[in-house]
Amino acid sequence: MIDAKRYLEKKKKGLVRLAKLGDAHVATWDTFDPETGEKLKPVVEAIDLDGMKKVRKNANDLLIGIDGLIADLEALKPV
Repeated sequence: MIDAKRYLEKKKKGLVRLAKLGDAHVATWDTFDPETGEKLKPVVEAIDLDGMKKVRKNANDLLIGIDGLIADLEALKPV
């Protein structure tokens, strides 16, 4: 599964491109030699759009639960 945080960091630097090939989605990542900084062959990674949507829903559900717990904790009065 694609790392969304890494994607955003690379996108800001212009080091990733997205493409749709038929029904498939891919990300192409620019890579560089760590010692020389020379640009290497890009890495192509398939992206499962439906999988990303499931991850987003799970993350949203988790945030709703966390927000509810935080609100309940902050509303507590000392005993």
